[in-house]
Amino acid sequence: MKEVFIYLFVKDLTIPLNLMKAEALENRMPSNHPKLNDLKLFIKTLRSGYNGERNINYYLGQIPPKRYLIFHDLRLPYGKGYFQIDVLLLSPRGILMIDGKNHSGKLTIEKNQMIQDYLGNRVIYENPIEQAHRHNLLLTYFLEKHTIPPVPIDSLIAICKSSTEVCISPEYTVAEKKVCRVSDLLRKIDGFYHQHNKNILDHKTIEKIKKLLIKDHTPLITDLLQKFAIHKTDIITGVQCPKCLQCAMKYKRKIWLCPTCQFISQDAYIDAIKAYFFLYAPSFTNMEIRTFLHLPSTRQTAYFISSLNFPFTGATKGRIYYQPDNYL
Repeated sequence: MKEVFIYLFVKDLTIPLNLMKAEALENRMPSNHPKLNDLKLFIKTLRSGYNGERNINYYLGQIPPKRYLIFHDLRLPYGKGYFQIDVLLLSPRGILMIDGKNHSGKLTIEKNQMIQDYLGNRVIYENPIEQAHRHNLLLTYFLEKHTIPPVPIDSLIAICKSSTEVCISPEYTVAEKKVCRVSDLLRKIDGFYHQHNKNILDHKTIEKIKKLLIKDHTPLITDLLQKFAIHKTDIITGVQCPKCLQCAMKYKRKIWLCPTCQFISQDAYIDAIKAYFFLYAPSFTNMEIRTFLHLPSTRQTAYFISSLNFPFTGATKGRIYYQPDNYL
């Protein structure tokens, strides 16, 4: 089979939407809110996972460009649920999945569990090897459902922090083969490529799988207000000052003025509108955005919104403005 020219990143690494939403919510929570600590822990977990993937992404960028299509953060449907893949590498020779672990402290991997010991705390997780085996099966079923011919599928567990101590149970040979330091990732990926030294998938099938993965990817979108039992009235509204971080700046003649530190900005509203889309809805009326941004009047709000060139439907009082594609 003729070698297929393959470029590198198809679905690149981006900041998770739930992380951006959570950080926007944190910026608008009162410092004494009873759910703030829970929200901060949620952000810490998401941020840790994202930083781990960034570490993996650095090494993936060093793979020879003719070998793989690379997909970050796939969430694919099967049956009544979904399965998540941190990184998927697709080549004519097979598929390799990578699951990143960005835990600190000491990780002990046993046949029925993974144990993290860190700062005097002990946390039990699912064995990542068994999780990888399950994802291998689900991906196999997923591809079979879409009439993709059988393809070799393998997986790796990448430990993303160099300071993490990793202990694998004696004689757990499967874990010894699949678990690696992120710094050893290139060697492991290269080993997979040369182990499967015959092309199985032609260019047409590769393209079919690529389009299928992108089309069926379904991001997890969490309602954070519901998750943490936070009421909309708890959210601090207004345009936040980029300098002193106080709310709310005042709008006057195309500028935003901070009454606390007197800082002047022409674009401080951008993050505020993003926060509105993150925390409320992907659309707004004149009255809704006027209330959120603390704009002085309906007329000034209409003038302000018109300068944004957002798509809209309806006319005058019934007009609804929508979040532009890729605005977030």
